[in-house]
Amino acid sequence: MKKLTTVILAAGNSSRFKHNKSKIFQDLSGLSIIEHVYNVAKNVSEKNVIFVCNKNNILELKKKFTNAKFVVQRKQQGTGDAILTAKKYLRNKNVLILFGDVPLITISSIKKLIKNYNRNNSFGSMLAFNTNNPYGYGRVKTKGNFVTSVIEELNLNLEEKKINLCNSGVMLCNSNLLFSHINKISSMNLKKEKHLPDIFFIFNNIKKSFSYVLGEEEEMLGVNTIENLIYLDKIFQKKLKNNLIKEGVIIQQPDNTRVSYDTKIKKGSIIEPFVTIKKGVFINKDVIIKSHTILEQCIINKNTNIGPFARIRPNTKIGQNVKIGNYVEVKNSTIGNNTSISHLSYIGDGNLGKNINIGAGTITCNYDGKNKHKTIIKDNVFVGSNCSLVAPIIIGKNSIIGAGSVITKNIPSNHLAIERAEIKILRKRGKI
Repeated sequence: MKKLTTVILAAGNSSRFKHNKSKIFQDLSGLSIIEHVYNVAKNVSEKNVIFVCNKNNILELKKKFTNAKFVVQRKQQGTGDAILTAKKYLRNKNVLILFGDVPLITISSIKKLIKNYNRNNSFGSMLAFNTNNPYGYGRVKTKGNFVTSVIEELNLNLEEKKINLCNSGVMLCNSNLLFSHINKISSMNLKKEKHLPDIFFIFNNIKKSFSYVLGEEEEMLGVNTIENLIYLDKIFQKKLKNNLIKEGVIIQQPDNTRVSYDTKIKKGSIIEPFVTIKKGVFINKDVIIKSHTILEQCIINKNTNIGPFARIRPNTKIGQNVKIGNYVEVKNSTIGNNTSISHLSYIGDGNLGKNINIGAGTITCNYDGKNKHKTIIKDNVFVGSNCSLVAPIIIGKNSIIGAGSVITKNIPSNHLAIERAEIKILRKRGKI
C-alpha cells in the first residue's frame, strides 16, 4: 500500500492517573508508555508520525521524538476533534490511528490490520477483540466481516450488553474519506465530545463500511490509573521472561525477577530469584546472576558469576570467567577475564586487566570532589583486603598491594607496595 502515516492520540490530561507525572511518560519495563507506542508507529511509518498532544506535554514529546510532527488539541473535545486537529498533516494519506496510553499493541497486529485493509479493498479497517468481560468497552456490531456501528457502554441496551466483540480504537483508513464525513459526528452527548467510533455508523449508512480484524485483548489494554499500569507491567514482564525461557535461559522464580524490554540473555545462563535487570543489559552464555543483584547498561561475558547482592552500574563491561561477589558495586569500568572481586568492594571508573584479585573491602577512590579519575590495574595484580586506590593511578603487571594500604602513587610492574602506619601498643590505664 502507499506510504502510511500514523497519528498517535496523546492529548489527555491523565486526570485519573493521580500522579505528578503524566501516564504516558511512566516507565513500563524500561521504556516509557509513549515510547512503546511510538516504536510501533515508527516501524510502519518511519518519519511519518504525528502526535496530537496537549500544551503540557508537547515540549517533552518534542525532546523524545525529534523526527515526529506535533499538533496541540486546545480543548479536550473527544477523539474525533483530536483527529481534526491533525488534518493539515493528513491530506491524501492512508492514516493509522493509535493511542498514546495503549503500549502493548504489537507490530504483528498492525501488520494484520494493514493486510486486512488491502485484502478486502475496504474503505477502512479496525482492530477489534473478544473478551469475556466486555464491561466498559465500546461494543462492535457487525454484518459479515463489516462493522455496522460501535456502541459505547452508556448507550447499550440489554441485548447489546451481551456482545463480546469490542472496539480497540485502532483503525486504518483513507484520510480524504475520513475528513469528508467526520463533521457528521455529533457532540450531542453527556460529555459533549466528538467520539471517533461514531464514524463506523456513518460510513455503514453510506455503504462504505469498515472491515475488522481480531487482535488479542491484552494488547488493547489502556492505562488510565496506576492500577492499570501495574497490571500491564505484569503482563509485559511475563511475556518478556517467557521469551527468554524459550531461548534456553533458566529464570528460577519468574514472578520475583524483573527484566527490561531490551534485555538479552544467551542460553545456558541462570537467573536466581529477586534479580532486577534494567535496560541496556547483555548477558552471554553460561552466566549465573545470583539473588538480589541489580544490573543496568552493562555487558557480562561467558562463564561469569555475579552476586548475590551485587550492583553492576552503567557503562560496565565484564569479561569471561569473572567472579563479582556479594556486596560488590562496579560502575563505568572494564573487568578483564579471570578476575575476582569477591566481596564488599567498589570499583568505579576502573580499567582492570586479566587474572586480577581484588581483596575484600577494597575501593577505587575515583572522585576528588570535582572530577572523576581512572584507576588502571594491569594483568596478574593481587590487591589485598581493605585497600584504597586513590585515582588517577596505574598499578603495573604482576604487582602486589598489601592489605590495608592507601595507594596514591603509580606502582611499577613486578613490585610490592605496602602503606601502613606503625602499630602502637600502649599499656592500659585503669579499668575498662
